Amino acid sequence: MLKESFLIRPMQSSTDLLRIIKRFSFPWSTPEKTQAIWETYHQEQEEGVRTVFVIENQNKILGYGSLLRKSENPTFNRLNIPEVNAIWIDEAYRRQGLGKALIQAIERLALEEGYHEIGIGVGLYQDYGPAQRLYFRLGYIPDGSGITYKGLSTKPGQSYPLDDDLLLWLVKPLTLRKS
Repeated sequence: MLKESFLIRPMQSSTDLLRIIKRFSFPWSTPEKTQAIWETYHQEQEEGVRTVFVIENQNKILGYGSLLRKSENPTFNRLNIPEVNAIWIDEAYRRQGLGKALIQAIERLALEEGYHEIGIGVGLYQDYGPAQRLYFRLGYIPDGSGITYKGLSTKPGQSYPLDDDLLLWLVKPLTLRKS
């Protein structure tokens, strides 16, 4: 459970990078791959391609996500739609509104930057079930281009691995919210 309130803020490269790499080393990845991914995210943030947000509570990073201005989805790129990307909440802190708050912070930044629509990709197997439900509840709908594998459109009759690269892409219009 969360103690007190949480803070959502942009990643501070000098202080957060090593903390994130140590905190979010996953069993399906090696420490070297994790470090390479985060060094890429850091570089993209420095170049303005990505803004990484972290969720923090009592100096502990509970999750992260980013606004990716050049999407991994070619259709989004063509239409200048940024992407909510790499959302992750520590399993011990899920179902407490952190994912929703994080996505809304990313949406606010995209709206402030003048975007009118935002997209997100979601995996298709059971582990992604809670994310699928959250994205639909937040107003995301399929973009109509079908499923992609590693960024490319899938073709009927072809086989694809059911892994993290098989994605359904969703979009949502961005509008000012009345207080």
